[in-house]
Amino acid sequence: MADLNEVIQARQRLKRRKQLIAGLLIFAAILAAAMIYSKREVLFSQLEEISTPHANLTAETDGEFLLKISGGVDYHAEFVDNDLFVLCDKYLYIYRMNGELLDSRQHAYSNAIMQTNANKALTYSFNGTSFRVDSRKKMLYENQTEQPILFAVLSEKGYVAVITESETYACRLIIFDASGKLIYTRDCVERLNDVSFTENGCVFSTIGAENGELVTVIQSIRFDQSDIQWTTEPLTTLCMHVYTLGDGGVFVIGDTKAAYYNHNGELINMYEYTGTLQDFDFSEEHGAVLLRNEERRQSVLLLFSDETTAPISLNFDTLCKTVDVQKDSVYLLDTGRIREYSFNGTERSALHIQDVYEKTLKNGKYFYLLGYDRIQRVNASGE
Repeated sequence: MADLNEVIQARQRLKRRKQLIAGLLIFAAILAAAMIYSKREVLFSQLEEISTPHANLTAETDGEFLLKISGGVDYHAEFVDNDLFVLCDKYLYIYRMNGELLDSRQHAYSNAIMQTNANKALTYSFNGTSFRVDSRKKMLYENQTEQPILFAVLSEKGYVAVITESETYACRLIIFDASGKLIYTRDCVERLNDVSFTENGCVFSTIGAENGELVTVIQSIRFDQSDIQWTTEPLTTLCMHVYTLGDGGVFVIGDTKAAYYNHNGELINMYEYTGTLQDFDFSEEHGAVLLRNEERRQSVLLLFSDETTAPISLNFDTLCKTVDVQKDSVYLLDTGRIREYSFNGTERSALHIQDVYEKTLKNGKYFYLLGYDRIQRVNASGE
């Protein structure tokens, strides 16, 4: 009987040992899965690095500044504090106006997108959960979100609006102050597609449908209140960008029309396009909308100065590419030239360029021409 009891006890000890080992293996697997999930953006970035060509930037500063970009990757360039910020697949490069490399900062964001203001750059991972804010001197801070990021916006004062997915709502709006501190959250029943900051809050555009048509609704909120301040009537267009005006009103650029609203959300004026939207820009109460007609190979430039008058319309027998608004001037990238116009429609200058470029950035007395594999600096006066 004693031998039988010893056998039973030995089997029970062996069973408990197997159960303990199995439990430890399951716990280790769960822990490893959690670690992989928390580091997924870095790990996926490293996997992409093995199979994806990366940008190699080379600056030539003999004479005019020329930045060559090899590797066949997308890039985004903007000026911050008179320095050129170039966001590529794995790095944020910062160059002086003469092409001198100031800094190169690695990031681990897949599908990285950059937004800038006068002295900061916001970089976020589309469909990821990370974003960061950089100045010309250093990375200021980096934050995480619980849900994947749909888009993010940087205000002139350094506030950041992050719109993420939500488990129970269409999306979530999250606001951070200039130091990266969370100050406001809002769960939204409609999908947001743009945000513009006001003095004490923001306005945002939502996408919906009415009578089988796509509509945009603009709403205004304050960060110190939970109630919505005002809501506009539905506008039958897809809002591309909403801009706040100095008097508290807003200017909406849609894919088929543009509209002005006052500080109470009441429609003041609306203009419907006669072509396909190609590009647009807005700065200091001035807006420019570029339309194109593919069949006729023609373009139309609309110049918006205020809410009380119809925009000035300029016609071109070419397919223009982009517009860039700076103060009281608009720069139009036409075929083989850059045209400068005042907002009364007068052409101020025209600069002929040789190569094919897709976008222009003007900073000081120079144009920076952005092409597929290069960024070239030319004197705006043509000298």
